[in-house]
Amino acid sequence: MDAPTPAALPAAPATAGVYFDFHTKTKNLMADDATLTVDARGLSKIAKVAFSSNCTAHGLVATCSEMFESGSDPKTGLGSMTQLTLTALRGSRLGATGTYKITGRSAHAQIVGGTGSVTVGGPSFGLNRLADHTGLKVGSTLTEPVQFTNVGDRPARGVQTVLAASPGLDFADHYSNCQYGSNGAVHFAKCYPKGAINIAETAALSAPVRLRVNSTALFTYLDVLTAPLGQPGWPDGQGIRWTWGKKSAPALKLRVIKAGRHSSAPAGSVSLPQTGNATDYGIASLKARNTADFAVSGASAQAGAGTSATLGFHLAANGPATLYDRSGGEGVPTAWVTLPPGTTAVGHSANCAPWQENNPTAEAKGPYVCTLPGFIVPKGQVTDFALTLRVDDAVTHAAGSVQLVWGPDPADSHRPDFDPDGRNDSAALTMN
Repeated sequence: MDAPTPAALPAAPATAGVYFDFHTKTKNLMADDATLTVDARGLSKIAKVAFSSNCTAHGLVATCSEMFESGSDPKTGLGSMTQLTLTALRGSRLGATGTYKITGRSAHAQIVGGTGSVTVGGPSFGLNRLADHTGLKVGSTLTEPVQFTNVGDRPARGVQTVLAASPGLDFADHYSNCQYGSNGAVHFAKCYPKGAINIAETAALSAPVRLRVNSTALFTYLDVLTAPLGQPGWPDGQGIRWTWGKKSAPALKLRVIKAGRHSSAPAGSVSLPQTGNATDYGIASLKARNTADFAVSGASAQAGAGTSATLGFHLAANGPATLYDRSGGEGVPTAWVTLPPGTTAVGHSANCAPWQENNPTAEAKGPYVCTLPGFIVPKGQVTDFALTLRVDDAVTHAAGSVQLVWGPDPADSHRPDFDPDGRNDSAALTMN
């Protein structure tokens, strides 16, 4: 079991959900007889505990039936059906803490459990809305103030702020109390400005976030997460190598905008669940004036009747901008392939597929759609495709085509403004 995230309980009757994740390095595992035992007696003095429907409870100890299945890529986490719903007992002291323990068994796997902690009350940060920008000039620098309020019922002993600058943006400032890293596309900064935040206090980073708009910018974003110091969370677990800012650099500080109220409750480091309109996470949309040219290539081959040939073609990103499609892939181009007459498709690369799945006619005659490997498409990326065609009728100069298509449906494809050159949006796919 992955280490459970510590939970903070809001005042009753509000509840907090506790969820569990597991992982294994074993491929193609099927543990359909798993049983988890949740011992929540350590929560008896602070919370009412409700177990999920797959559990049979005897007091505060529950036995829960589970099934864990891993495929050929066991890197993917395994979620559990077992959940806890916790409600703070009326009169529970703010800051009171309890624990629960999970163990498990299965005839097909060894289940390693763990222990989780629950605390009554906690801080909770409500981030002010970030400002969106459009028409940003490449080479310019923009500023984004970051301000938040502690809307929880306990002070926060400190603050941590995570900043994520998407492709096309660079941090203009580096601070001694920030860690910096990248996952290859997005630049991150984790900053730790000193200062406790009282209940209802509004504070801001002492300096707005400054971002340089570089030559790859197009659809860019600044993500901001601000949380109590010590709160685990994003982007932990991504394998990012972090480097502290230089000791000679200035430190990022906090500036109190509106003083809060002092409380006898102990300061906390675990955030309450986010409720209502308050959120500790925000995204600023920052659109630059830039272009990104995309192009397809064609291919030709020779083959006699009854024989086959493989046609290799590609989709190239000529830049200068990186295309970052946060819609999840609908905003990146695909290659729509029409087969030459007299041919039948007998094979294709893994990144191509018939337009209609599970349709034998489409499998044989197309059209085919070929897709990019992700929704971040940097300048210089060339994605290769291949179709293997059998010649049924030897037609001289049999011509199909490769067409650049935007969106999931070619009938609704519209060339975007950022790709003004349509001359390289189509190419011939010919046989003989």
